[in-house]
Amino acid sequence: MKWTYYIRQKLKVAFLLFSIMACTILIRILEDKSVKSISNSLLTLYDDRLVPASDIYYIAEHLYAKKSLTVSFVNDTDTSFAKLAELKEELAYHDLGIDTLLNKYEKTYLVDQEQEYLNSFKMLLRNYENLEAKLIGAQDMRTLNEERASYHVRGRKALDQTIAKLSELEKLQTHVGREIMADAQFVVSGTRFFSTLQVILSIVIGVMVVVLVLASKSVIQRNKNEPFHLN
Repeated sequence: MKWTYYIRQKLKVAFLLFSIMACTILIRILEDKSVKSISNSLLTLYDDRLVPASDIYYIAEHLYAKKSLTVSFVNDTDTSFAKLAELKEELAYHDLGIDTLLNKYEKTYLVDQEQEYLNSFKMLLRNYENLEAKLIGAQDMRTLNEERASYHVRGRKALDQTIAKLSELEKLQTHVGREIMADAQFVVSGTRFFSTLQVILSIVIGVMVVVLVLASKSVIQRNKNEPFHLN
């Protein structure tokens, strides 16, 4: 009977030690998932937020350059087809830059609202490019002067709307980036919680193990001190 009690105490200690091991493994698995989630969030911030943000900036730079060149041309009182050809060449350079950056930007991860803003921007850009094409595609001086006047009325407004939509896309991207950062911070908080929980469980179960061991030794010592009876 005494040995039965002793074995039972040993089993309790073994069970508590097993509990520590099981909790440690479980918490470790959860921590690994948290670390992976944080890593993915950081990669998303870099690949789909920081790098595309610079792309948007350079697209805006190209648009402002196109605006400056075109407005300067249509306001020039001494215009000529030689200047038009020069304008066409400079605009082609900026168009190529915009197309390259847009193709790169479209390959990044976009939330639904970002995709909607991007589609709106591309539509406004195409509308503006159609107006611009009429200006630089003029074949005679009369048509050129008409398109210059038309650009004053419609072209500048269309380009300003295009740039404004790009600015909205940039602001939205910043907002989404902040949400991703907030999610990453939440995961970090969860990881800290798991670590704290692991320490608390280890301390509590460790104390329980010590108590059981001491109680078991006390029982054994008491049994040794009892007189032996043959019958």
